[in-house]
Amino acid sequence: MSWHRLTMILVALFLVGCGPKIAVRIDSIVAQGTVLQEKNYILYSGMKGTSVDDLYFREYGKYFLEVLKRNGYRQVNQPEDADLAIYFSYGITGGMEIHYTYTRPVYAIVGGETVDIRETETDAAGRKVKTTKTVTIPSTSRVVGVETRRESYTVFTAHAVLQAEETHGTEGQTDNSMEALWKTTITTTSKLDDLRRIMPIMAAASVPYLGKNTGEIVTVELRDGDAQVLEMKRLR
Repeated sequence: MSWHRLTMILVALFLVGCGPKIAVRIDSIVAQGTVLQEKNYILYSGMKGTSVDDLYFREYGKYFLEVLKRNGYRQVNQPEDADLAIYFSYGITGGMEIHYTYTRPVYAIVGGETVDIRETETDAAGRKVKTTKTVTIPSTSRVVGVETRRESYTVFTAHAVLQAEETHGTEGQTDNSMEALWKTTITTTSKLDDLRRIMPIMAAASVPYLGKNTGEIVTVELRDGDAQVLEMKRLR
């Protein structure tokens, strides 16, 4: 591999690793008195009209299957083998425009012109002699005022929700016959509108908190190129 090519690869990796941080908010709550002896679960879609066979559901689900695994949960395929039914849902808003104003200085170039200066001098014979000299004034950049500008940008809020409910060996339900044991809500607001790019970041941020009681909203900041995010992306 040439030195030039190696340098380009290193620069690309550096730029990826130094991308903007994405702030992920995790709000996880557990029903009071919940003690999970067994963590065998079956995964269901928590979205009406979206099945577990949906291609996007399967891709996004891979990330959170890994998160559940790291937290001691074991996926099963048959309802009768499950202690828990975990419902997974996700989505992203259509976008919200943010307006803001700011001021900045206005600069101008001052100087740079030439001027004639008339002077009176005494020559060697003691006579008064008038001369004209041309002098160039150095140019400089100076603040001559301020201007107010108005800009805007669009942000999108993505979310992923996992809710665990007790099951008794029957098909998962969404009515009141099943008791909710815990619920973890993960959200992030950024300029990114690509859920496929955001989902592994959200999953990586949720690892320490999924199925636990955070007591408050926890914020985790990650970059697209962080190691834990790249680990999630490899599951694709």
